[in-house]
Amino acid sequence: MLVKKAASLFVRLALVGGCLVYAFWGLNFSELWDAITRFDDVALFWTVLFSFVGYGVMALRLNFLSGFCAGNWVCFKAFLMSMAVNNIVPAKLGELAKAFYLRRECRFSLSRSITMVFWERFFDLNAILAMGLVVAFHFNLKMAFVPLGAAVGGIWVGLWVVRHYPDFVGRIIEKLPSNRLAEFLAELKLQVLHGVTPSFMTVLGLYTLVCWVLYAGSTFLVLLWVADLPLTVGQAAAVFVISSLGMAMPSSPGALGVFEAAVVFSLGLFSVDKAQALATGLVLHMVQYIPVTVAGLLVLAKSGLKLSKIRESDEALDATPEAGK
Repeated sequence: MLVKKAASLFVRLALVGGCLVYAFWGLNFSELWDAITRFDDVALFWTVLFSFVGYGVMALRLNFLSGFCAGNWVCFKAFLMSMAVNNIVPAKLGELAKAFYLRRECRFSLSRSITMVFWERFFDLNAILAMGLVVAFHFNLKMAFVPLGAAVGGIWVGLWVVRHYPDFVGRIIEKLPSNRLAEFLAELKLQVLHGVTPSFMTVLGLYTLVCWVLYAGSTFLVLLWVADLPLTVGQAAAVFVISSLGMAMPSSPGALGVFEAAVVFSLGLFSVDKAQALATGLVLHMVQYIPVTVAGLLVLAKSGLKLSKIRESDEALDATPEAGK
């Protein structure tokens, strides 16, 4: 286990280090600062406000996944907290923090909360894959969407197997050594068999579409209004997709370094100067990083949840829903 963790940490550090070198290599820092100071402050202010509209729709989607039992305000706070944790702690721990928060505030079983998070992330992966394939086809960009496509396709196949061979899947679940993994898969199986209807998939797909349109909107505003880059809407969409892949990759907390490299790379495809590209990447990342992290940490501080307990999953999972209130 220690060797595996060490290897994972080494790979992440190597990725982040390589991205930082790529983003800053040969950069003229005076040109970088000049590019940042030329950005439109008023446009930046409205872009930050607009980003919270997107977060609100994310909360609506999460409330839909709860069967409208959690409430939009609780889901909004859960989303903010998960984003903040992801931005300060590696390994996407924010998704688990969100599940614990929903468990505590709504008295859901942990397996139910984790299943809600699963549907969120699964449909987000589908959205990234769909947008990536469109952009790759339109701009003839040779991007590595095959691994993502294989992963998403594999999950769809797994859900199909659960739907059509529930007894077989049930026998597999019974043999799992981890009780908590078995509980999650059993909950997922029940949802696939009884809750995953065509209307459920359609509504969840529409929520996800709106979420990603608004998320893309923040990127478009920074590129085309705050930074005033000479890009077409299609080119801005390509930058958004590539930067989203950078954000989704397991790397540093908040994808610091990786995100900036993705923006520099994608803007470089359209002949944007490196200093201007990096300045845009830094400001775009700060729009997505600072406000939501501050808001989410306030939620975390008031929630009574402890990151140390969430890391130690056995201890956290054994805690009662009322603990820390």
